[in-house]
Amino acid sequence: GLAGLQSPLMRNIPLLGPMFFQHSGFPYVALVFVFGTWLLLERSAIGLAIRATGESPRAADEVGLNVWAIRYGCVIYAGLMAGLGGGYLSLVAIHTFTENMTNGAGYLAITAVIFGGWGIWRTFLACLLFGFATDLQFVAPTIGLDVPVAVFMMLPYVLALLAIGGVMGTNRPPAALSMPFRRGT
Repeated sequence: GLAGLQSPLMRNIPLLGPMFFQHSGFPYVALVFVFGTWLLLERSAIGLAIRATGESPRAADEVGLNVWAIRYGCVIYAGLMAGLGGGYLSLVAIHTFTENMTNGAGYLAITAVIFGGWGIWRTFLACLLFGFATDLQFVAPTIGLDVPVAVFMMLPYVLALLAIGGVMGTNRPPAALSMPFRRGT
């Protein structure tokens, strides 16, 4: 639930208890979705169709795949995942809705995908890196780091600029990303 996973036995385990058993169930749901998305994309016929549509929608159409249905389905799924993230942010992390509460998180999410090389597990690790960098602004003062908080506030965006700028390596997005599809042209 929203109150957290409060297991009396597990939450008292040194170091691991507070990390895993004193927060909401949203992170566990997110992990299930990451694993489920990986299974869907990498181990199923639907995933093959999605990847084929991303690389060559014309070829996918020629073999009988409904390119529009696949693309719309992926956009709807991405919207549901963004809604889950927004639900976590407003209901659990901040406990309220405020204007501009995402504060560039969408930009960081897109950057994490690019930084992750368009692969699920690398993107997951990039999200963890950006999340860690974002959380440093809150953790640094409590552990006694004598660095201005503004440095930690800009850290995720500096990492994002480095990732987008290609400093962290190069990778290739799906060939038909953001390309409109017109049947028969």
